[in-house]
Amino acid sequence: MKKFSFLLTTALLIGSSSFAQRTVSDSLVSDLPCDKVTANEIYRRMSQNQFSSSYHIPLTNWGVEAKNGLYELGVCWSLSRAQRLLFYLNRWNETSTVRGPQTLQVLNMLRGDPTYPVILNSETYPRTDLGMLGNLMDGVSFERGGKNLHRNFRSEIEKYQLARFHKLGKNLKYLIGNGTRSKTNNRQTKDQLVGNLQINKLTMLIVRANRMAQHVVLAKRFERLSNGDINFYVYDSNHPGEDNVLTYNKADSRFYSPGIVYGVVPAKDLNDSLGVYIVDEQERDPVEKVLVRYYSSLCSSLNKP
Repeated sequence: MKKFSFLLTTALLIGSSSFAQRTVSDSLVSDLPCDKVTANEIYRRMSQNQFSSSYHIPLTNWGVEAKNGLYELGVCWSLSRAQRLLFYLNRWNETSTVRGPQTLQVLNMLRGDPTYPVILNSETYPRTDLGMLGNLMDGVSFERGGKNLHRNFRSEIEKYQLARFHKLGKNLKYLIGNGTRSKTNNRQTKDQLVGNLQINKLTMLIVRANRMAQHVVLAKRFERLSNGDINFYVYDSNHPGEDNVLTYNKADSRFYSPGIVYGVVPAKDLNDSLGVYIVDEQERDPVEKVLVRYYSSLCSSLNKP
């Protein structure tokens, strides 16, 4: 019995060691160890290349009428959310492209459904006429209640924007006061933002020039300058072809970005300081759960004979 126990233990150790040596890689992560599939390890193994401007949604922010045409909203909040989801959940150069039932699943996610799919895309970058984004732009048609309906990327982006903007209980604080925030708040925001981006936690920001001039961007990485300032590089749906820059000035503990507020405020106000708020951190949880489940499944498939 002791001999059998020894052999069994040895076999388990060998099997465990073999599993520990296995890694998975794709367009998002490099050499993720199968014995350490955790959210933090996945973040640590992410490639910054996946977040480059080459993978930005190639659509410029547009307006949607709200409250029966009473006013118009840009869809920057919804596009920034969609960009973060696609950065994390899309896989490039895979053997299949989102179509059919998964197209509807992705549209549901963009609208606000909490079920997040990992998207396998045969393209090498997003195009509105091909692949994953092309299928989403085409959308799906169906009949409901005797009516012919159609849903596509634009309609779902608009749907989420209207729903998120009108959550007044969550958004009221962004409408109070002028554009700037206190130096203490700015330092806290800067510290949290640096901490997030150090481990690839892409972060959504409200950038506020004044109470009525606000814009949502997605922070992707940062760079410390020799004078102590910090440049935060962001996806900006007003300029999707390249990264925009939000600068934290160490000397006065304030944020500035003429590039982000260009066209939003008068030219004389471009260099004024801005209020910056971190938003929608809670949306990270379902993404992390999906990533852990997905990579755990990949590792399990590698371990099968």
